[in-house]
Amino acid sequence: MSENESGTTRTKWSRSQRFRLTPAGRDAGQSYRQDIVASRVEAGRKSFDDARAEWAARLALEPTDGLYLGELLEAPRTIPEIAASLDGCGPQRSDVRAAIERLVHVRMMELVAPPPPPPAPPRRW
Repeated sequence: MSENESGTTRTKWSRSQRFRLTPAGRDAGQSYRQDIVASRVEAGRKSFDDARAEWAARLALEPTDGLYLGELLEAPRTIPEIAASLDGCGPQRSDVRAAIERLVHVRMMELVAPPPPPPAPPRRW
């Protein structure tokens, strides 16, 4: 762990660290999608914002957390992959790491264990 400029500790992960949804995260991500689709019945941005706020309040999450959960519904991904996918959707690249840390802390996401290294080749003398 390291400290960032605000003095809080920050988890260090490698760039290749992958994250996946926990069962609770998968349920939350699917309910986010359902709530957003249901909000399309009414026209306008207000219905979308209201649906996100209600979803977040129900699960004690941030309204933007649904974006991050939605990115992992299909497969595990790295922080740079998530940031690239969400480029232009609202969150800044710097917000992605903080959101991932928060979602790992509340057990909506978990780290994917890397595969074991390949065995060493046999030595020939």
